[in-house]
Formats: sequence, structure tokens, C-alpha cells
Amino acid sequence: MDVKLEQYRIFYKVAMSGSFTAGAEELFLTQSAVSQAVRSLENSLGVELFIRGKRGVELTQEGEMLLTYVGSALNLLEQGQSQLARVRALEGGELRIGVGDTISRHLLLPALEQFNRLYPKVVLRIHNGISREAIDLLRAGRVDLALANMPIDQTGVHLVGEIPIHDCFVAGRHYAQKLSGPVPFDRLNEHPLILLEGKSSSRRFLDHCMAEHGVVLHAEFELGSHDLLLDFAAANLGIACVVEEFSRSMLKNGGVVQVETEPLPARSVGIFTLRKGAPPAVSALLDLLQPLLYGE
Repeated sequence: MDVKLEQYRIFYKVAMSGSFTAGAEELFLTQSAVSQAVRSLENSLGVELFIRGKRGVELTQEGEMLLTYVGSALNLLEQGQSQLARVRALEGGELRIGVGDTISRHLLLPALEQFNRLYPKVVLRIHNGISREAIDLLRAGRVDLALANMPIDQTGVHLVGEIPIHDCFVAGRHYAQKLSGPVPFDRLNEHPLILLEGKSSSRRFLDHCMAEHGVVLHAEFELGSHDLLLDFAAANLGIACVVEEFSRSMLKNGGVVQVETEPLPARSVGIFTLRKGAPPAVSALLDLLQPLLYGE
């Protein structure tokens, strides 16, 4: 059955106005075009929809039945179009983000605060998980945006930009006083090491860097949170590997001090969407994150 939506719109206008002429005027069409569209609809459906008379038209029983459904359908379509317009104007809808706790707290949260202030009618939904899980959620279409530690498998997703971060080693003030100068990589295992769990991308990156220097690190404490790394280091329990950008507050107030070592290579947090051409809410958040990206 080859019936076009426009035929139903024309049928609805004619039915509501009770006249081909009036319906044509409302639709800015010629009367002949409206008559032809209605006749084509009747032929496709195999029923008469109107009783045609000199004073206009009246619906047949079949036409009355169809009008109920067409009216509901057109109303739903108008509601959908209205909702889409609200989403485009950031007056509704939602923004779903996949991100880990540490990145969320130290990189994303300030931008989310701004976003919520600017677009309060957009619902924010945060899905927490490690970087690999965030990317998996994006691939499955369950989030609109994902932030993940690099490097990571980018199959099926689009890298929008990268936020540079730098790893460093820190210790509590009292523990740091015991150190007699710089600590080479191959001497790190002489100290209690406080590291992230082995499944995290940050830990894998650190282990890869150490392997290039012929060093295998043995952790005294393996933790699941970057903030716990800082807390354990501040308690003088050993040397922790942390992200400098995420540790500035504690470094500034002296809760921990940076341990002098060979520099670790810079890495980044990647911002990903499922494809190019992000929805309005995603684009708005990316604009707020722009100052953090490379080259800004």
C-alpha cells in the first residue's frame, strides 16, 4: 500500500474544514491537487472517505474511523517535532556521558557545572566505569560522549580531542625527607610503592613505560582510586604514582611533595563521540571543554 504522509495531512485538513476548497487554501495547494490526493488515498485504501455534495463534503463511516487515527498520529508527530526543536535549542532532552570517577571529578565536573548553569533543562546522566567500559558504552549507543585514558582501542568511535596529562611520583612530607636525592626508576622498588590496580589503563601505561627501562614495579599497595593514592602517600606509606593535574591541590597545600625521578612521557585523556556531527548538547559541552584540549 503506497500511501504518503502528505496524503493523510490533506485528508485531515479537508475533513476538518468540510471542504476541498477550504482545505486547499489552508494547505496553500490548488483544489485540483487536493482532490487528486484524496482520490489517490481512497484508491490506495480501497474505501470511500468522503460523500461529496454541492455544499462541501461529509465523512463516510470509514472516513470517520480513519480521521480518529490520523488525528492522533499527526498530533504525535507534531509533539515529536516540538520535542526535537527543544532538544536543538537545548531546552530539553538529555546528555549521557561515560567516564571514570577520577576524570569526572578533576576534568569533567567544572564543565558540567557550567553546562548545568547554562542549560538547566537538559538532563545530565553520568555512567561511571573504567575507560574501557566508557568506550564500550559509547559503541553500544548507551552514552553520547565518553572520556577515557589514552591509549585505548578506538574502533567504531570518533576521537574529538585530547586533554594532556602528566604522571609523576609523590610522597608524604615525612617520607620525602628520608629520600636522599633523585630516585632512579631502577631504585623505585626499594620503596613501598602505591599504585593503581593493574586493570586500569593508567597502570598499564606506567608498566609499559617502566618496561622500556627494563624495570618491573612491585606495588606494596594496589588501589582503585586516584584520590586514595594521594591519601596513602600523604599518610607517609610510600611513594605513589599520580597524575600531576589531578594532584595540584594536595601538592599546593603540602599534603604531598613531588619526588624527583626521571620524567615520564606525557599522555592524554581522549574525548570520544560515536560519530562526527555531534548532537547539540554534546557540542555545547565540548565547547566548554575546549580550553583543556591540546593547543589551547
